[in-house]
Amino acid sequence: MGRTRTTTMGLGALLLLLSAAGCYKHTVHSGQGAPAGPVVYDHWEHFWIGGLIGDTRLDLRQLCASEDATVRIRQTFLNGLVTGLTGGIYTPTTVEVRCRTGRSGNLRLDATDMRNLAEHDDLVGWVRAYAPEWLDEVERARADR
Repeated sequence: MGRTRTTTMGLGALLLLLSAAGCYKHTVHSGQGAPAGPVVYDHWEHFWIGGLIGDTRLDLRQLCASEDATVRIRQTFLNGLVTGLTGGIYTPTTVEVRCRTGRSGNLRLDATDMRNLAEHDDLVGWVRAYAPEWLDEVERARADR
């Protein structure tokens, strides 16, 4: 009798855990949207007490040059499992952003533009971080100034 009761309690706990691990999804389109565009952001966002505490702010202008984006906020099975294991105290969600034209715009710079930009000291750090394919041109322009 004791073994049956333990098994029943274990199955009940597992069922409760799985029911707390439900999934949901919200989709928001900015501009024309980009449901099939390349993914530029895909991270867990952290919330507490069943999602009541926490704040996520994304600047779509920084993520998507065109500002045409699709933002998908969802609780995956793994997010739900973590929520269930913590009793709803920690409630992560997964946020994914897709852009129509990817992360970079169609910006064309000629030699004069590069020389003018090269006058700014913080440009090299930005180029190293976000556009390393331009680094040689920027360093040449800085040497010519």
